[in-house]
Amino acid sequence: MLLRRIRQRLSTSNAKVATYLLEVLLIILSVLAAIQADRYSQARKDQQKLNNYVQALYQDLQEEQESNQMNLFDCRKDLEAIEAAMGQLRYDQNDSLHLGLANLGAVFTRGVFRAFPPTTYDVMLSSGDLALIEDLEFRNLLAAAMAFRENYLKKDLQKFDEQTLELSRYIGQYVDITCLASSEELYPCIFDREGLVSDVHNELFIYYRVAQLRAFHLSASVQTMDFTLETMEELYELGEDE
Repeated sequence: MLLRRIRQRLSTSNAKVATYLLEVLLIILSVLAAIQADRYSQARKDQQKLNNYVQALYQDLQEEQESNQMNLFDCRKDLEAIEAAMGQLRYDQNDSLHLGLANLGAVFTRGVFRAFPPTTYDVMLSSGDLALIEDLEFRNLLAAAMAFRENYLKKDLQKFDEQTLELSRYIGQYVDITCLASSEELYPCIFDREGLVSDVHNELFIYYRVAQLRAFHLSASVQTMDFTLETMEELYELGEDE
């Protein structure tokens, strides 16, 4: 009789323990399922966000490359004009002086109108969403391309603009700058021909070197951007239809 009661109590106790363990197991499984569902939902949101970033970033890089190529083309024209002016302004002859000033005027008036607004990359970097790009090699490549843009191309343009202004002020010692913009014959605009012919070459050489450095950096950026775009197209299966 006593043994029967003990067995009944043990049986009841075991049933309660089993029920309790089953309830705990169900709670754990429910929590794990909820966590997994949340992770899946977040992964989908992150993937969609990355897809949107990729499209915007790809467009940014294409526009950047187009701008670099146009600026490189203009910069090479500037180099040709400055080099020609250095030779032409050595001679105190009307035709030579006219051509030299015309070449410099072409560089001065051509100018470069370009802004450096924040890019999609800057947005991703500041928000921490750059981590959505899991390919570290591509992320580093992208960082290098954008750092080159900020640390070299932007500063090159500023330096070239400053040197243009400085050279125009220097030439203003010998030439009526306002006359250059309104006269068909440019040599009459010179009020100190001897000083222009003897003194301007050192300043022109410095100007030429600044333009050379700018062309070099633009050329390097074009090559880097080409590789970055090609890598991005392969990684995210982008193409002409994107």
